[in-house]
Amino acid sequence: MLEVLHIQNYALIDDLEVVFGPGFNVLTGETGAGKSIVVGALNLVLGARASADAVREGAKLAKVDAAFRLQNVSLRLRALFKQHDIESAGGEVLLSRVVTAEGRSRGYVCGSLVPIAVLAAVGDELVDIHGQHEHQSLLKPDRQLGLLDAFAGSAGLAQDLGGQVAEFRALKKDIEAIESDDRERARRIDFLRHEVGEIEAAGLVQGEEEELKGRRNLVANAERVLALANHLRGVLYEGEEGAAVNAIDSAAADLDELAGIDPRFAQLSAQLADARAIIEEVADEARHYGDSLEFDANELDQLSERLALIGDLKRKFGGSIAEIIEYAQKAKEEIEAHETRDQRLADMIARRDQILSDAQDKAKRLSTKRKRAARKLTKHVTEALQELGMTGGSFETAFESIALSLTGADRLEFLLTANPGESPKALRQVASGGEISRIMLALKAVFAHGDSIPTLIFDEIDAGVGGEIARGVAGKLEQLAASHQVICITHLAQIAAVGRQHYHVSKTAGHSRAITNVVSVEGDARIEEIARLLDGSVSEVSLEHARVLLDEMNGERP
Repeated sequence: MLEVLHIQNYALIDDLEVVFGPGFNVLTGETGAGKSIVVGALNLVLGARASADAVREGAKLAKVDAAFRLQNVSLRLRALFKQHDIESAGGEVLLSRVVTAEGRSRGYVCGSLVPIAVLAAVGDELVDIHGQHEHQSLLKPDRQLGLLDAFAGSAGLAQDLGGQVAEFRALKKDIEAIESDDRERARRIDFLRHEVGEIEAAGLVQGEEEELKGRRNLVANAERVLALANHLRGVLYEGEEGAAVNAIDSAAADLDELAGIDPRFAQLSAQLADARAIIEEVADEARHYGDSLEFDANELDQLSERLALIGDLKRKFGGSIAEIIEYAQKAKEEIEAHETRDQRLADMIARRDQILSDAQDKAKRLSTKRKRAARKLTKHVTEALQELGMTGGSFETAFESIALSLTGADRLEFLLTANPGESPKALRQVASGGEISRIMLALKAVFAHGDSIPTLIFDEIDAGVGGEIARGVAGKLEQLAASHQVICITHLAQIAAVGRQHYHVSKTAGHSRAITNVVSVEGDARIEEIARLLDGSVSEVSLEHARVLLDEMNGERP
């Protein structure tokens, strides 16, 4: 329900906050006091068209906030929040609208900046305003079908059917895609087979590229490597006079003689012996390395060719041998999937045909339930219209068979005959004003338990009615308020007397400008307002009449 409406610098409103209650809320006041301004501000925050005229003269911007608390968040509202990444705190929803003096406008849902179209879509799920065509969900044929399903108890069947039709459409699209690209697909598979064959023929091995590069470097420098190894061996060990080992042997003899004279040289002699052993080891390794070098005259060409092949494959299929192998594996999987395509296609076609058969059967059953419920609905709404003073008015539901869709095989339109002798017209073609408000009240009363929109606003539903008809309207509003929050702007005491919460709208002069105010009235203040509604003045007679009316409509005095 709508808990708080906060309006700043909008039209004649300076800064106004109204706290609404559950059930039946009524707003009364003199003509021109600004009741329609309050509704206009609410319309604005629900996504209506904005203009600079909405901004109070002298202000930079107008702002309207509407805070809602919901016991149940409808599936449609949940879907909107998910689609537009809107986060709400449980059942609390805050709508905001800002309009600048230049006419620029911004909308917010739960603190998130959203396009005005999204704000309006969210508003459609929270409030129905009757008296203006905006936010009247019952004027929309798609919502009419959903309400009929709720009335008929067929909403679950309709939801199941919608799921089947969605699955059918998805399968149909996939089948068409497979069938339409067969020729192009066959060309691609042939090309993939060629690529896989090329990769497999190469016989790639992980890590071989690095080994090949190292071997090629060695072979390319083979003569220099052999010469260096031989020279190293000669310098260290095999030179006739200049070898390092010969020099060490000479030095060792000198150390041995020194050690005989001074024992301190004995340790140095041992260290020199270790150095000789190391030189012998290095020289021996150089000899073995030189003896082991074997080079094929064609090996360098073979290595270069292999590396060139790997480079070519890398340019085509990936930056490394690992990526080339991975590419080949994925290509094989795609080829395998294509090779099982005929069986998959046959399975998909069988599944598609079965879903279509089931959906068509379900659509027939759904259509039967809808038409049976529509006959009851026609009777109930027509009776409600009579009770609300629309003598001679009648309600109809017009069905049209259509191709199977997410909502079934029916197109539905609610029709109304306002006066005897007139032809039925779609609800969206009925003129606005008190008449359409009463039509909406009749429909809402019948659909009360199937309508998920929590807050209903009736703007001067009492136009052209009085007496017993006014009591009938009040009764219907009270009945509707048992399952919805109802906010009603009225000039009739019979309706105002039923309200659970009563607000008085007035216009006063302030700072040389008119200001609209809204205050809650209770006790004697409410009795005085009911008295004013009864005969336009407050007197002992009208006050007593107001007390009697309040007692009669509520069973007790406020």
